[in-house]
Amino acid sequence: MPIFALAAAAGLASALFYAMPYMTGSLGSLFFAQLAQLPLFVIGLWMGFVGAALAAAAAIIALALAGGMFFALAYTAINALPAVAMTYLAQLNRPGAEGGTEWYPAGALVGWLVGVALAAFGVYVIGFSGTEQGAEGAIRSFVEAALKHMTSAGLVAGDPVRLAPTIAHVLPGVVANSWIAMVVLNAVLAQALLGRLRRNLRPAPRMAEIDLPGWMRGLAVIALAASFFPGLAGFGGVNLLLILGGAFVLAGLGVFHAMAERLPHAPLPLIAFYGAVTLAWPVLGPIVIVASALLGAAEPWLNLRRRFGGSGT
Repeated sequence: MPIFALAAAAGLASALFYAMPYMTGSLGSLFFAQLAQLPLFVIGLWMGFVGAALAAAAAIIALALAGGMFFALAYTAINALPAVAMTYLAQLNRPGAEGGTEWYPAGALVGWLVGVALAAFGVYVIGFSGTEQGAEGAIRSFVEAALKHMTSAGLVAGDPVRLAPTIAHVLPGVVANSWIAMVVLNAVLAQALLGRLRRNLRPAPRMAEIDLPGWMRGLAVIALAASFFPGLAGFGGVNLLLILGGAFVLAGLGVFHAMAERLPHAPLPLIAFYGAVTLAWPVLGPIVIVASALLGAAEPWLNLRRRFGGSGT
């Protein structure tokens, strides 16, 4: 089929996924909204970023006609631009030093996503710096109003006035991490599907090879120091740590993958680990997240991947 027809079909599928919650009003349809990037990544990682751009354009036009320009602009910022940019970066390559092809590193891809999230947070803080409430105060007012509405509807128990400051203090970082996780998950699913069909342009990046850019660790140290201060400095420091923390979790899990490669029957420890975490998520989940983030942040000094790691999975 011509690339235009495939791109148009992928774009319409993406637009349908994105619009599903608004069309049905069902909470379950939010699952489909999280997969709005999947068709864009499938066409982009199969036919190149031009295919992803054509699919994104088709989706934007469809959403603008169906829901208006604001609806389409939100889709563009949250889904279309990240998917097109990531497919472009993922296909950058050069001849390897020992032959073969060297592809754009997975850690650098994660670094770009984190950089976009940090830039968006910075724009938000600057945009509200001249207001009376400030950046954190604006979020607190929004959260308080939302909690009051949910409390009156019987969906939430507790005092909204007491809960709002705590939620508002960390909400930007939580939202940014959710967005990063959504982009990574859609890209991984698309690459896995294309790999099964043997239609992928590049090999799947290995988890054990995720090595984050050095600037992220330096920024994490500054953010940690700022988080102990009150006001805007503390608000910025906490949220910067949260945004960076998701990337450190991936890096820490990458170290674990590399070390597991040295064990006999390497896939079995990984299956057992992820199975145990899934089954006992309320208990093990937070522990694994914190431990992985600390491991990913400290890996340049520990060098566990080099000392104990294998070829990577």
